[in-house]
Amino acid sequence: MIAVNTLDNWISPVIYVVHNNDLGYLMHLSYKTAKYKDTIYTSYFIAESYREGGKVKKRVLWSIGKLTDSQKEQIHLICKTMSDPQQVLTTLDNISVVESRPFLDLAVANALWDEWEFSKAFRDPVTQSELSTDLIAKILTINKCVAPCSHYSIPQWAAQTSLSDVVGHPLENLNDDKIYYELDQIDANHRNLEDHLFRITYKKDKQSYDLVNYDLSSSYFVGIKCPISHCGHSKDDKPHNKQVLLAIMVNDKGYPFKWDVYPGNTAEAKTLIRNVDACQKRFGLKNITLVFDRGIVSDENLNAISARGLKYVSALDKDQIAGISAIDWDILDGVDWNNFKERLHGWDIYDESLYFNDLGLYEGRRYILGFNPVLCKEERTTRQEKIAAFEAFLIAKNKELAEATRSRDSEKTRQTIFKELRRLKIKKHFADPVLTQISLKRINKKGKVSTISSFEIAVQKKSEQIRAQIERLDGICVFVSNHTDIHDQSGIFPFSGRKIIQAYRDKTKIEDAFKHIKSFLELRPFYVYTPSHVRATYSICVLAYFLNKDLAERRKEISGVDYLNSKNLYAPFRNGDIVTLQDRLSGKTARKPVNLNLQQRELLNMMQLKMPKMIM
Repeated sequence: MIAVNTLDNWISPVIYVVHNNDLGYLMHLSYKTAKYKDTIYTSYFIAESYREGGKVKKRVLWSIGKLTDSQKEQIHLICKTMSDPQQVLTTLDNISVVESRPFLDLAVANALWDEWEFSKAFRDPVTQSELSTDLIAKILTINKCVAPCSHYSIPQWAAQTSLSDVVGHPLENLNDDKIYYELDQIDANHRNLEDHLFRITYKKDKQSYDLVNYDLSSSYFVGIKCPISHCGHSKDDKPHNKQVLLAIMVNDKGYPFKWDVYPGNTAEAKTLIRNVDACQKRFGLKNITLVFDRGIVSDENLNAISARGLKYVSALDKDQIAGISAIDWDILDGVDWNNFKERLHGWDIYDESLYFNDLGLYEGRRYILGFNPVLCKEERTTRQEKIAAFEAFLIAKNKELAEATRSRDSEKTRQTIFKELRRLKIKKHFADPVLTQISLKRINKKGKVSTISSFEIAVQKKSEQIRAQIERLDGICVFVSNHTDIHDQSGIFPFSGRKIIQAYRDKTKIEDAFKHIKSFLELRPFYVYTPSHVRATYSICVLAYFLNKDLAERRKEISGVDYLNSKNLYAPFRNGDIVTLQDRLSGKTARKPVNLNLQQRELLNMMQLKMPKMIM
């Protein structure tokens, strides 16, 4: 579409000459100059170019004479417009923007999908149609990346964007029924998706599989029933909601390659071995170190991993640490908590917050004792604050019981005390509450005297010795591994204590994955309820996380900023729209992407993303 201003007396003959060029030659505005008394005069004319005898020649169609700069531009545009039927001659006043639809952010996510060839993962079973299984999966994934919404709302969202242009398919027949049908197909390709993600990441970087991180999280349901949803340990602080348990494995670069959905009441430790077997049998990973959270540690799991010839790195919880006889607690006796640096001789320094001591082998396992003095102070300060809060609570409770106007139930009163101790997480520091029954005289409004039963509560602190055993774990952590190989000559562990700590601390990669999937991709709560739809929804979130992880890595390499868990990840691409223009006189419309700004062009070029030519 070309817009020109009206050219008064010149426009009609110009249009006539150009329009009646039946020969179809290329016409243009040309000029010649002449000098008279030191002044140069320019005379313009419309010429046509033609070929004769293998040579290109030019002849004048109509002489015009003098022109202003504005008139020159208008005649140039008339020549171009009248020789091209796709062009429209109009005025700027007659052009209006009919609509503007998001395009660039969708195109970025689409380019990442195509670059990683995700569509090839959908092999069998799939729907072979205009809206194929892989296309629906792509649409759902792009939506999760740039504008997460419910499956029911996706057709409306797609209609308000330039998604059809981005994916190269008409989407008039996209509806929620189609989406829900294809979720079953997507779930049926779960194994194919895992194989594909493993294959492409392993091919790109084999060393990224030296360490494999495994972890679990949960996601809850709202107002719906799902056969695999159950109440269990909630990591979403929704203990009263039914949930499912989500598992994921990522390589050392943070890219996912295996994931599962378990019933919400599944014990975390019971999920590990099947995934370990998948690493060996399906993916052929023989020499890897598995890194997982302390909640998955059990003797059964550790022994099973070792029996399969694999290595592991994890940590112990407080209860498990207390049972390790390899720890010589005397090494912490007499520590000056206000000047700890001078009282930790013989310890290695990992960083400003952690000292460590390699305890060596104990019953076939390697233990690394860690001590965080800052955390130690915090835990002791917090505990004293909690104990003081409980004592204040107990005083207030006894006052309430002494002023009771009706009889109180002993068991309900006892459970109230236990509930407060559990809430404050200090139950280990106190003995069980002792309730002493008391009788209280009360006079009702009619002046009648009655006797009610109430209680006085006494809760004793446990002995100094027991409290000391609990407090000695403040700031303490213990890392466990079966990296027990020793150099024959030096007696040194090739896999050092420092490397064990680093491997465990680097499990933030998987924590980032869950944070992104659950918060930024808006996985929770689940609104679908069939098991296959739940699993497929999680698969789409994993694919979206994979793409966002890749985009974040590219942007980080350019700017040094980690945008993974940030709403700013797609921010530079939010203002890249396709606009529809309409000419009021002719009624014709044209669609055109807005010009990208310099920042957008440079960013896209540096990320080496293959973008549509129409926007570049």
